[in-house]
Amino acid sequence: MSGQELVETNAATQLERVPDVALDRAARLGLWLAAAESNSKDPKAAGMAAALRIAYADSLGLPAHAAQEIHLIRGNLTLSAKLCRALAVQHGVRVVRVEATDDSCTAAVVRVGSDEELGRTTYTLAMAKKRGLSGDNWTKSPDRMLWARASKQALDDFAPWVTVGVLSTDQVEEWTGEPVAVADAEVLDDDDVPFGDAA
Repeated sequence: MSGQELVETNAATQLERVPDVALDRAARLGLWLAAAESNSKDPKAAGMAAALRIAYADSLGLPAHAAQEIHLIRGNLTLSAKLCRALAVQHGVRVVRVEATDDSCTAAVVRVGSDEELGRTTYTLAMAKKRGLSGDNWTKSPDRMLWARASKQALDDFAPWVTVGVLSTDQVEEWTGEPVAVADAEVLDDDDVPFGDAA
């Protein structure tokens, strides 16, 4: 048996061990993702994209209404920085705004129930401009966007178990070099309300 045949045999054996229910769910999610990535204006595709966002919220242990903080942008499931901060509380940490000026924001990650700081990050307008972040939200509400980016980056750096595999909308904008056409809830709401029982 060749090396390639051995790999294929092992892969098939592993696949046989996956329960049919899990495979059916994965196939359904894949179908929804493909429909969402198609950029089709068909209402059925839009419904599949919405279902995918709700399924993603469910996979994170969040209620269905959290899907309003989840966006599908160019094939990437992204979370608002607000939702990342809410998830952080479930993982035993909080993000607090340490300092904010017209052109910078410093966010710190602290353990829930104590003043222990794990680390802090400062994000500036100069950094945003250097990275090509220039969408409407950056023009209209730079203070909110600085807070969003500083808080997400602080979690990435000092509490990666919260955000592993999670992209924020402005990260997608930075990577693609094009403004994201999704209105970020960060601009609309200043409250950080955690989901679940954690406080």
